Amino acid sequence: MLADDLHVEGDARARAASDAEGDGATTAPPQLPIARRGDRPVPRSFLQGTHPPYAIRWFGVTSLFGHLRHFAASAIASEQVDARDWMRPLDPDEILARVVAVLAPEASARRPRSVAEALGRPVWIDFIADTGDDHDVSVAVGEMLFAEYTFSDGGPARALPRGDILLMGGDTAYPVATAQEIEQRLVAPWSEVLARLEPTRRRALLAIPGNHDWYDGLDGFARIFRRSAIDEAADGRPSSASAPRGSTGGRGRRRRTRGVVARQLHLDELGGLLRLARDAARSVRAFFRGSTVPRKKRLELEGYEPVQEASYWALALAPGIEAWGVDRQLRKIDFRQRAFFAARRAAADRGRILFVAPDPSVAFEERHDLGAQMLTACELDLEADRVFYLCGDVHHYERRKVNASVHVVAGGGGAFSHGTRVGPRAKRPVGGPTAATFPTPSTSRRLVVHVPWKLMVGKAGFLAHIAAAIVAAIELGADAEGPRAFAATSLIVTGLLVLLLYMVAGHAPRHARAVSALCVPFGATLGLLPVALKLALHRVPRLTGDGVVIVVYAFAGALVFGLFLTVLALLGLEHQQAFSVLGHSGFKHFVRMCVHPGGKVEAWVIGKDDPLAKGAPVVIDDFVWGGDP
Repeated sequence: MLADDLHVEGDARARAASDAEGDGATTAPPQLPIARRGDRPVPRSFLQGTHPPYAIRWFGVTSLFGHLRHFAASAIASEQVDARDWMRPLDPDEILARVVAVLAPEASARRPRSVAEALGRPVWIDFIADTGDDHDVSVAVGEMLFAEYTFSDGGPARALPRGDILLMGGDTAYPVATAQEIEQRLVAPWSEVLARLEPTRRRALLAIPGNHDWYDGLDGFARIFRRSAIDEAADGRPSSASAPRGSTGGRGRRRRTRGVVARQLHLDELGGLLRLARDAARSVRAFFRGSTVPRKKRLELEGYEPVQEASYWALALAPGIEAWGVDRQLRKIDFRQRAFFAARRAAADRGRILFVAPDPSVAFEERHDLGAQMLTACELDLEADRVFYLCGDVHHYERRKVNASVHVVAGGGGAFSHGTRVGPRAKRPVGGPTAATFPTPSTSRRLVVHVPWKLMVGKAGFLAHIAAAIVAAIELGADAEGPRAFAATSLIVTGLLVLLLYMVAGHAPRHARAVSALCVPFGATLGLLPVALKLALHRVPRLTGDGVVIVVYAFAGALVFGLFLTVLALLGLEHQQAFSVLGHSGFKHFVRMCVHPGGKVEAWVIGKDDPLAKGAPVVIDDFVWGGDP
């Protein structure tokens, strides 16, 4: 069996047999030949989506909803209101039985001890995280994810079939994973792709939540990933969320033209503002009427069956290897979850763990506290144990080997791209140097230098401009009251700006001094710039009014703020905020894994530099972890 699995012919036979046993009526879908990416040049320009919903502008009105829900969810979590308290995670044998019932119902009577044993062949898993942003990018990612490939790297061609299990690693949609956002930004675009494919056997759907899922209290997450309370027919049924077969979602030239114009005129921001107002009015009306805001009951992906009951789970993939899905909510793993995984740790002594987490434990060559704390809570250690740590949250790809473990960050499922580390190398890289990255540091460096002017011209939205205009209005108003009022106001405003920059930097404790040293000059610049502009413009005829100063400062302040974010990234002090300004649509990817009955895991990272450009996906990286051949 394993020898045959190394060749296209053997893999095709195994897949055809599985299809015949599952629902017995399908032909294998076409396989797309793909090659290794290698050192191909990066495109100079990238396409953007032209069909709504468009990508979130993280310094615009469309992100305001996410920021507000973040604050609300954090406040609730600080009061120790934990929705995981009521969850009853399925016993690993029970969730295994559900997965087997989906993938190989004829094997259920044998009560197999792992998915591989039930299938009688390797288990294929597709992992994807940080999905559901721009509609067109989601369609392009879905086309990559649901395709089947053949890969030849100097030897016999290898078939890479679509996964038996779709494993989603959190942050299902942005800015908040509500049922509406998940439907519009993920389910509908992916359904367009699924509707164009021939019906195939049923597959299992598993997921863990990320922080954006928790901003909605897991309501949207549960509507797509929690098993339905009503038992569904074993033969499956068409998804109610699917588009009609053959539908193209109206992707015509005229709609593309309208989309380009709408993006350039920021009509998506205006629409976002109107949507926020409408949703707020609807919530207020429901509150006073004592009713609830209607929501979609279920969200479905055609051909995929959710099997979990809780936000965390454990599943035996093959003898000696288990997959653990963990959930930290917005802070840390709860007591019930620690007890659950402690029991699994005892049962899986000396076994290998595929540890699926919502955050990395290492990112940008530095320790990531949230992920490291999750490992500790589950009594695992990358250096001492055999762990395949798999996560998203950071929207790029990086892999590093840590003794017998491997740590993979793969957050390229559809959200804007984070570059890799562009600053100086860390003095002591945690877990050793990275073995592979996507995009490369040099590409990331070329991208990040565009941050200041893109923020200034409003490509990322105008929240920074609005905040700067308010600062200028406050200081100029104080200046009109006299020197003392101006001095006191400027001092207070400057101090608040320094504090705000320090908070925005999202600093790690080890960088506190460096970040503070950088915040002071930039905060002082922002605090003194309004009056400096007033003095400079006073010499220019017809530009002496405070209104002109406020407008000029709005753009100048945004430029200074963009420079601050860029310098943070170039110095290696903070790596994410600057790339959120770019909202970059490129470097999308997912991980396709083959778990052998002997415990070996093969993985291929498949993606594209520009997901919206023509051309086939490529293999970004491939590696093997553990097990017997």
